[in-house]
Amino acid sequence: MRIISFTLPKPFPLLNHSIGQSRFALTGMRRKMARAVADAALHLRPSEPFQKAHVLIERYSAGTPDKDGLYGGAKFLVDALTTPRLLNVRTPGARQRVKNKRGLGFVVDDGPAHMELEVRAVKCRLCEQRTVVTITEVVA
Repeated sequence: MRIISFTLPKPFPLLNHSIGQSRFALTGMRRKMARAVADAALHLRPSEPFQKAHVLIERYSAGTPDKDGLYGGAKFLVDALTTPRLLNVRTPGARQRVKNKRGLGFVVDDGPAHMELEVRAVKCRLCEQRTVVTITEVVA
């Protein structure tokens, strides 16, 4: 059983922050999250993505968000942890499309067959805000 843990310097943005944003702003938010995860976990990426993993995301912030905003806001972070893969293109000569091109390859997919997700909100002082991600490989 392998465990990977890293800390992002800021709490991840909540769902309310991304509602109503343009697709360009959302793409920027996805890109920014993938870069933050890549910087924080520079030498921690496994050679092969975990087939099944328990992912614990702890958001330390001064306020306590509601549960649906907490889980919805974690989407960009969870997408950054998964593996990019090619989609089947049925039209001959069409360009290959990639699902989740910003994935960094910690876990195969974010579906329930591959990932058990747990997101917690922890109240702290303003100067101690951060996001802690712990990925534990589940061995069947």
